[in-house]
Amino acid sequence: MLENNNKSIPVVSAIIEREIKGKKEILMQTRWKPENDPKYSGTIEIPAGVIEKYENVMDALKREVKEETGLEVEIRNLKTSKTYRPQGDDESFAFVPFCGQQQTKQGKPWIGFVFICETIGGEIKAQEDEVKDIRWVPVEEVKEMLKNPKQLFALQIGALELYVDCLGVL
Repeated sequence: MLENNNKSIPVVSAIIEREIKGKKEILMQTRWKPENDPKYSGTIEIPAGVIEKYENVMDALKREVKEETGLEVEIRNLKTSKTYRPQGDDESFAFVPFCGQQQTKQGKPWIGFVFICETIGGEIKAQEDEVKDIRWVPVEEVKEMLKNPKQLFALQIGALELYVDCLGVL
């Protein structure tokens, strides 16, 4: 992990959607890192992970989802600029995530981007040294979880609130 010298840790998170019989569900899992992150182990989260140095954000998201869940995803409504190389070897681009998120006190200094995705392949298989109990959760149940957010991974509560609010469920 990139944690050193009190620098922020860049992360990506995926709200993976599906619709069953007219009801929207999202993929959630139990965070399970009792050795590395005992404070948040046992909380409910959406798939997420660290962006490596110079890693494309979308590649990081797809890699983390695949590692944690076994699923391949496509980002919905993705907007990006062209890739620019104005000084030869430099490379940059802009993108529009669903929202940003940041841990501003306690925990780790995470800051990152949340994307809305859908599955395009693979089978659910938990990366057992990081997560367990991967499951599809109806958005109505997510709404109920937000009433008692202590069960949720702190970094992602705001993003889940915005997501549910955008659906007009709150």
